[in-house]
Amino acid sequence: MTDEIVKAGPSALARPAFVPADDSRGTENIKREDLILPRLTLAQPQSPELDEAGPKAVAGLKKGDAFNSLTGQVYGKGALDVVVVRIEDDRFVEFNPLDEGGGVKDFSVPADDPRTKFTTTPDGKTAKPVATRFSEFVALRLPEREPIALSFKGAGLKAARTLKSLIALRGKIPSFTSVFTLTPTVVTNTKGTFSVFVVRMKGNVDEETFNVASALYDSFKDRELAVEREPGSDDAEPVHTEF
Repeated sequence: MTDEIVKAGPSALARPAFVPADDSRGTENIKREDLILPRLTLAQPQSPELDEAGPKAVAGLKKGDAFNSLTGQVYGKGALDVVVVRIEDDRFVEFNPLDEGGGVKDFSVPADDPRTKFTTTPDGKTAKPVATRFSEFVALRLPEREPIALSFKGAGLKAARTLKSLIALRGKIPSFTSVFTLTPTVVTNTKGTFSVFVVRMKGNVDEETFNVASALYDSFKDRELAVEREPGSDDAEPVHTEF
């Protein structure tokens, strides 16, 4: 029963009709800093959510599917529309090796730290950085206007650059005036085959969506994005990439 609650979709999270709109008893001590924004992610070959016997298993999830990291809702392989509410500064995170128990070793590695740089091994090969680079956005997933984080790393960083470029091309206008379509696709590099998002501009938002996004933007003022992040994986192509 616990797993069913944790992995419930938006319909299960909706307020029951018999509960008054102003009744929030029991939630008094939940603070903003306690909250984690769900992440829109893609199921990779090694994603723990694909392990049916594992603690993070998501029912019905298949390799390449998009899903919500917090609720477990599976969106599948179809195109998804999003509105970017806020663009975060890139973050570098160092993780402990999985064979040593995993987990975060350094949550905030400075951008100019040697751990963020590609290096050359004694045999002349290129080694990826020790710290994983995350490019992240606060967004709304449409049509439900569901707040969600877009968190890109490795081969997915191209999608982040595309989003930023398309937003910048519109000039001095709020980022949440545009609707973008994210389409899962499969790419192959020297480390294997992975799923990434392809980004396309779709058009302008409607007024109600703009107002919802504007309110969400205001709610995140002076607030650091708290989102579940995964260790770097083999989806990082070992080439030097500058933003």
